[in-house]
Amino acid sequence: MRRFFLVLALFCGSFASNAPFLVLGPNIEYGVAGAAAPAYVKGAFVPQANANFEFSWIEPLGTDYYGVWKPNKINYMRFFASAELSPFYGAVRVGLGFAPLPPPFAVLELRFVYSNENLLWSDVEMPMKPSEQPSIGDVWNAGYMFDRFYNRSSHALIQSFDTQLGGRYDSHNFNFSFLFHFALIDVNSDYDKKSFDYMRGIPLYSRDYIVAEELFAAYNFGRNFSWSAEFSSMFSGRRFQFYSPFQSYDKEPLYYYIISTGPLWRFDDGRSYLSVSPGFFTRSSSSTVFNDPIKERILLSIQYKCFWDFRFGKKTSDIDGL
Repeated sequence: MRRFFLVLALFCGSFASNAPFLVLGPNIEYGVAGAAAPAYVKGAFVPQANANFEFSWIEPLGTDYYGVWKPNKINYMRFFASAELSPFYGAVRVGLGFAPLPPPFAVLELRFVYSNENLLWSDVEMPMKPSEQPSIGDVWNAGYMFDRFYNRSSHALIQSFDTQLGGRYDSHNFNFSFLFHFALIDVNSDYDKKSFDYMRGIPLYSRDYIVAEELFAAYNFGRNFSWSAEFSSMFSGRRFQFYSPFQSYDKEPLYYYIISTGPLWRFDDGRSYLSVSPGFFTRSSSSTVFNDPIKERILLSIQYKCFWDFRFGKKTSDIDGL
């Protein structure tokens, strides 16, 4: 099983940074995605796969004509709700976003997102302290995870409260977006409130926090073809006990990074796209040395997404309005 799963990058559907097709008012996005190491490699990276769906309502803050998206200029409020399903978890999230600043800062959006993730018999016990055995270096890998999914694990619940700052800039030839996360995590598991978070791809402790960033850039060679590059990183910090502010536990801080690049094809006048991106994965810790072979760090990610926007005769996005 572990040889053939493909996976998406972090926080699937959390920002839709590649979205080429938006209007004010209601929008729907849905798709499938995945990434994994080569088929014959167990890999340091734990492969995943999911299908995702998101409904969002973008309401203008001002006198903009309803239904017309003016790139880089719109002030808006966004409500969204989304769901993800994989063989190992099901997740739902709801959130609010605000872009209240005048141009050129209208490209910035502040978001507040609540996520509820149910691990479907994939709650795997993880070491969290440098002194624990087995060490995090022995268990944070695809072979260890897949040996325990289903037959040696149970159901667990992970909740997160995520504050995000994002931005995107669009032009005829170039698209750029970024997203920064700070999330507080609550884990309810059978293993002293700790688990491997399959959705985020990192071991977590209850009352943990996560800092993450995502960068996306694409050069458009035409209306239907682009070359994209993505970078994402995630840091899991020390566990905090909120009853005694800033008192930390001896939890091992963990990091990982993914960089990828590849072609992106758009179809049906931008209403769907397919991206194929080879990439590179690396991880680190403050006290553990990960000597992952190069072949275990190579990834291939694939994503297909569709957009449906309840247009009812509304105009499409007009890049000429820049």
